[in-house]
Amino acid sequence: MISFAYWEPVIIISMLNVILVSGLYITAMSGQLSMATAAIAGVGGYTAAVLTTNFDWPFLPAILAGAAGGMATGGLLALVTLKMRDFILKLTTLAFGEALAVVAYNIDYLGGANSFSGIPLLTDLPTVLIGVAVALYIAWRFDGSRLGFAARAVRDDPLAAAATGVSVREARIVTFALGAAIVGMGGALQAHYVLVINPSDLGFFVSLNYIIFLLFGGLYGLWGPVLAAIILTAAPELLRFTNEYRLIFYGLMIVLVVLLRPEGLITRAPSGAGCKLFGITLVRPRRAIARADYPFERATAGPTDRHASL
Repeated sequence: MISFAYWEPVIIISMLNVILVSGLYITAMSGQLSMATAAIAGVGGYTAAVLTTNFDWPFLPAILAGAAGGMATGGLLALVTLKMRDFILKLTTLAFGEALAVVAYNIDYLGGANSFSGIPLLTDLPTVLIGVAVALYIAWRFDGSRLGFAARAVRDDPLAAAATGVSVREARIVTFALGAAIVGMGGALQAHYVLVINPSDLGFFVSLNYIIFLLFGGLYGLWGPVLAAIILTAAPELLRFTNEYRLIFYGLMIVLVVLLRPEGLITRAPSGAGCKLFGITLVRPRRAIARADYPFERATAGPTDRHASL
C-alpha cells in the first residue's frame, strides 16, 4: 500500500500547478495567451529565493515580493504587447521567456548555468493549500467582477467592446498584471519547495505545460484549468503501473479530450447558463449579476438571452 508520504509531493506539485494555471487563466481572460508563464514564475522564484537565502527575509514578505516582481513583469509585457495582434503577442511572450532564460544563464549572482541553490525549505502542504485558496479566491472574485466581464468582452471582440465604452487598454493591463502576480507567487512557493532554480526552467517548454492545462480544462471557466492541472499532474503517477507506456497513455488522454471536447473539459454556455462538464451543470451563475449592468453583453445577447435576463 502506498503511503501518504509518497503522494504528498504529488499533491504539492499539483497545487503549485493550480496556482500557476489560475494566474494564466486570468491573463488569458482578455485574449492574451501568454507563453512566458514559466519565465514570470521564475522572476517570482528568483526574487523570493534571493531575499530569503542572501538577505534572510521572512518567508511571507519574500513571497509578496515575488508576487510584486511577477506583477511588474506582467504589466511591462502588457504595455509592450498592447497593440499587437494575437499571433504576434504570443511570439513576443515566447521570445521574452527565452531571452530571460539566457539572461539568467549569464548572471553569476543568480548561479548562472550552475543554478541558484541553497534555498531553504519553507513550502509545505499547508502553505501550498493557503496559496491555492488565495489564488482561487482572487481568480473567482475577478471572474465575476465588472472588470472580468469587460475582459471577456475584449477577448471576444475588442472593437465591439471598445464601442460600448470598455477600456481595452485597462482590461489587458490589469488582467496581465494580476495573472502575473499570482504566477509570481506560485513561482516563489515552488522555489522554496524544489530548493533550486535553473535558468532552463524559464523556457517555453516548461510554459507549454501550463498552456496544456489551460486548453485541456477550457478557456471559458476557472474550474476547468484547475481540474486539468490536478488530473494531468497526477496522471503520470497514477499510470506508473504501465511502466514505459504511461507517457503514451498520457498523450492519448490529451488527444482524446482535444478531439471530443475541443472547448475543454468544462465549458460555459454563451448565455451564462453556468459551467458544464459533459452536459452536466457544475456551477450556476450568480443571479445577482444582471446582464443589464453590462451593456456589451446586453447588446450582443440573442432573444433567449434577453428573455432570461428579464
